[in-house]
Amino acid sequence: MKITQTEDKIIVTECSEFNVEETLECGQIFSFIKLDNNAYRVISTDKVANITFNENEIVIQSSDINYFYNFFDLDTNYNNIKQELIKINPNITKFLGYGGGIRILKQDIFQTIISFIVSANNNIKRIKKILFGLSREYGTKIADDVYAFPTVEQLLPVTTQDYARLGAGYRSEYLEKTIKCLASSEYNITTLKTLPTQELKQKLLTLMGIGPKVADCILLFGFSRTDVFPIDTWTRKSYYLFETKTLNDKQIANYYVDIYKNYSGYAQQYLYNYMLNHSRQES
Repeated sequence: MKITQTEDKIIVTECSEFNVEETLECGQIFSFIKLDNNAYRVISTDKVANITFNENEIVIQSSDINYFYNFFDLDTNYNNIKQELIKINPNITKFLGYGGGIRILKQDIFQTIISFIVSANNNIKRIKKILFGLSREYGTKIADDVYAFPTVEQLLPVTTQDYARLGAGYRSEYLEKTIKCLASSEYNITTLKTLPTQELKQKLLTLMGIGPKVADCILLFGFSRTDVFPIDTWTRKSYYLFETKTLNDKQIANYYVDIYKNYSGYAQQYLYNYMLNHSRQES
C-alpha cells in the first residue's frame, strides 16, 4: 500500500490492503453516508472525511487528515497480519479472500459505546437513523446538513423520553443511564483505556445496555483491543465449520481467543465476512 499525504488529502494507491466499502459496510461503524457507488462520507466526533475510490486509488479528503490517517489505521500492514493468522492456523487461508480489504477502524470511544448500545437487536438502517437523529438534535452543526456526533456533555441533559422520540425504543433508558455514568469520574475514559482487556470488559458490563457481545465490539472497535472475538450469528456459525462440540457464545469466543490471541479481532472480521458473503452466495 502506497500513501501520499497533502494538506487536505490522503491518497492511497496499491490498495490490496484497503477496501473502503468492505471497511465501512462490515458493521464496525454506523456514522457514515454512502454518497454514490464510489463515494462515502464519514463523521467521527466533529471530524468529517469525504472518500472517493476506484480500483486503483482511494482519496480521503478532510480538514483534519492526521485524524483520519489514524482513524483508518493506515500505518498497520494488514498483509503481515494475514500472514501471522495463517501461521497460527493455516485453515484460515480460504477465509481471507472475503473482506480481505477490511481495516479495523480506530474510532472515538464514546461514540462507539453509544453506537453499539443502539445497535443491540437492531438493523443497520434503524441504527443509522437513530444515531444521525441524535447528531441533528444534540450535536454541533459543522456543514450543510452535517452534524458532529454529540459529546457526553451535550447528551447529559437528554432524557429517556427524548431518546424514545428518536426511535431508540427500550434502549432509551440504557442510553440515559449509561451517559450519566460516562460523565462520572468512575467511568473516565482516559482511565478506562489503561485497564487490561478483561478488567475493562467487566467494567463495561456494569453499564446498562452492554452485554458480552456489545462489550467485545466496543473493546475491538473503540478501544482497539484485538484480543477479543465478538460473537454473533455469523461468527457462531463459523465455529461449527471447525468443531462439532456444542458451545455457548462465551465458550466460542474463548475458543477463538485461545487460538488467535492478540490477532483474534482480525480473525473475527475475516470469518464474519466469509460467513456473511458465503450465505449470500448460496441464497
